[in-house]
Amino acid sequence: MAQDQRGRTEEVEPAAAAPRLRAVACLSGVSLERGVPAGEIHDYIQEIDNVVWVDVQDPGPAELAMLIDEFGLHPLALEDAAHGQRRPKVEEFKGYLLLVTQAAVSGAGAGELQTTEVDLFIGRNYVVTIHRGGVSGLEAALTRWTRGGPMLREGVGFLIFAVLDAIIDSYAPFISGIEDEIDETELAVLTRADDAGVMSLLRLKRDISALRRVLYPLRSVFEVLLRRDHPVFPGNTEHYLREVHDHVLRMLDTLDAERETAAGALDASLAIASNRLNQTMKGLAVITVAVAVVASVFGAYGMNFEWLPLASAPWGFWAVTLGTIALVAAALFLGWWRGWF
Repeated sequence: MAQDQRGRTEEVEPAAAAPRLRAVACLSGVSLERGVPAGEIHDYIQEIDNVVWVDVQDPGPAELAMLIDEFGLHPLALEDAAHGQRRPKVEEFKGYLLLVTQAAVSGAGAGELQTTEVDLFIGRNYVVTIHRGGVSGLEAALTRWTRGGPMLREGVGFLIFAVLDAIIDSYAPFISGIEDEIDETELAVLTRADDAGVMSLLRLKRDISALRRVLYPLRSVFEVLLRRDHPVFPGNTEHYLREVHDHVLRMLDTLDAERETAAGALDASLAIASNRLNQTMKGLAVITVAVAVVASVFGAYGMNFEWLPLASAPWGFWAVTLGTIALVAAALFLGWWRGWF
């Protein structure tokens, strides 16, 4: 799922890169082994004190078959994960959970955002992540997990926290960018009379709505996870999930505040434009009165009548001219006094 500008989502075609499988094992919360061969993963997960993270990018048939053999994952769930294009949700299977999320990745240009689906298969002592294309959030999660120190003894709970928190945190730069752009646009609409500010505010509101569509379903996902006791979550996993849930809520609160700010700036911009239009209309009304006075007077004296007032007086033309100028000046003065221009 891609966004051609910040927050605007559209589907992304499957990546053409070769499949990549990476496995890291934490042995009894003490030592880490990277680059675990696919054929040895089963041996590691047999030890209940070990925690194994298997990350699969752009999985092919061979990788999917390996996951079925080693972890007993449901073929339909894996097939859907390979194709992507699903909303965030949680499903419970025998012995593991499937958590569907969306992670933010950098776009091709400045201010652009792409989101890609990341599926987490969470077992008693393992996490399998499947995604298409590179996800920088997962790289950050790997760094955080492997540097966890004593927290590695928390088992799979700390790994779940590291992955989910990094995925959620991948949206932070884009949300911060929207906030900065709203502040700049809000100032610009108060000082400029063009339509650029209004168009920018409308785009920002659309971007915020797109981001909320990605993050808002996660609130329900975590409410489900925290509402009941899942035997696949040992130890303090619930506390980690609650921390990530709070992270999601904070981001949604920020987006709501940004949406209200953008709506307020848009209303202010429209009010300013309406006030400017009213001022213009008042000025045009004064000019219309002045033109009407001139047209009516000289139009009347331009008629082909045999007798017109002051027509035979030698000073008649100047009297009519000066009288017309006086009426126009009176109309202009009245408009200026009323503040119409």
